[in-house]
Amino acid sequence: SLCMTAPLAMVAFPLSIGMMIIIALLLIALLLLLVLYAINKHRHNHYVDITHLQSIQLDSGSLFSFFQPHLISINEVSQRGYSSMLSLAQHMIGIQPIADSVMILWPPSFDCYNILLPNSLNFPEVILGVPGSVDIKLISLAMYASSRANGCAYCTSHCCTFAVRRGVDPSILRNLLTEVSNNKKSEEDAPTTEDDPTTTNLSPKESAVIKLAYGLGTVPCSLTAETYNGVTKLFPPSQLEWLVEAASLFGLLNKLTDGLNIPLETSTYQETVDIMDTNYTLGRAAAGMIEGESTAAKAMRQPPPPTDDWTNIIAIMYHGLRPGSGAMWFERKMLRGIPTSAGECAVYLQERCGCSFSSVLHWIQHDRFRRAIVYVIGKNFVSDNLSLKLKVQVGLGYCDNLENAVVEGELTEVLAFVEKEEGTQYFDKSIKPLILQVGKALSYAPTRVTPEIVKSLHSAENVTPAMIVELVTFLAVMQTLHRIISFQIIQKECHAHV
Repeated sequence: SLCMTAPLAMVAFPLSIGMMIIIALLLIALLLLLVLYAINKHRHNHYVDITHLQSIQLDSGSLFSFFQPHLISINEVSQRGYSSMLSLAQHMIGIQPIADSVMILWPPSFDCYNILLPNSLNFPEVILGVPGSVDIKLISLAMYASSRANGCAYCTSHCCTFAVRRGVDPSILRNLLTEVSNNKKSEEDAPTTEDDPTTTNLSPKESAVIKLAYGLGTVPCSLTAETYNGVTKLFPPSQLEWLVEAASLFGLLNKLTDGLNIPLETSTYQETVDIMDTNYTLGRAAAGMIEGESTAAKAMRQPPPPTDDWTNIIAIMYHGLRPGSGAMWFERKMLRGIPTSAGECAVYLQERCGCSFSSVLHWIQHDRFRRAIVYVIGKNFVSDNLSLKLKVQVGLGYCDNLENAVVEGELTEVLAFVEKEEGTQYFDKSIKPLILQVGKALSYAPTRVTPEIVKSLHSAENVTPAMIVELVTFLAVMQTLHRIISFQIIQKECHAHV
């Protein structure tokens, strides 16, 4: 019997290897079919046509009217190498944002947005729920609460649709956000409404994240030691950092979209307005498109956004990881040459900007976020259409509202550096008074751009849309740094009392 078994074993062995190869090939083929099905299901692009955007009659005080004749179509943005980033945005919030057509007027603005977003939200780990990453629902709440606190109606609506698509219960948002928007809860006082995070059916983590992000989102920062101590008991340092970074990302986006007066897409408004709290208002900026189309548009409603299914998750992963043109490929290309360690990054920025920004860099433990923020600082703390000196002068005025001495100190360092370099480049000094006036109006949240300022911009011969996008982006980067540093300030105060 032994003689019979050996030949059979010799025949069976190569057959089992062959079957394994066939099974593996079938699985690969099945995976490819699933990917193709998911991509095909979500292949239709959803965006507002540029011709329609340019035809809308806006409020006389809308800064967006200054950009209208110069808007770049989504198709052209895609052809410039951003197709995957546009597709990712659509999978995340259901539409390719109008903001993209404005930010691209000064390309570094759009690049900074596309670099900071995935590295602040820990993409793709957060989408896949990789162990150790923060629950995407909590990240969604941090995004929403910080935007609501900052008064950015555009980002608030986008964060609402993002949250529902990631599985946040609309009823939780609706009940929670009344309290968040009103900012009635003082941590020294007892709760006074049913919507208070400590008295609803929110989990302790949800309540803590809302308080953390809302405190970071206000100008000036209203985060308290009590909130900090509460949140540190619920999250390990790495997860807490991701939550702060998500709120800090929207420091950039809140100032960009509110500062540029981006009108909210009608479809996004119609699917989110009944989910958000009753105190939500569009404001002058976000209302531009909805009120410019017809009175009926504001009254119409669409069903709530659908939650992610497996096809949407696969499509997100595809556009993120697609070889040659995916978001991760774009990131590697743009971050080439950016160091990793905090010390090397500090030297990198010191040489280019005159300030190491070490107060920010040494706190950050996530290498990918550190490299992204260094890229963003490096792209903005330079002279381009506007001189860096003029941007810093506007920024120092913004510090009066931020009430952040650390940010002010860093800008002062940069100013001393650029004054030594003054004279190496020519800039039209005649635009300075108007830029300073615009910058002051942009330094509030929401912004306070007046019809008179908009009229001055339209009549100014030497002020271009790219200049204003560059200015707003600079202030947006400042607001991101402000949120990171504000958290550090509270952190140091709490540790000093331990």
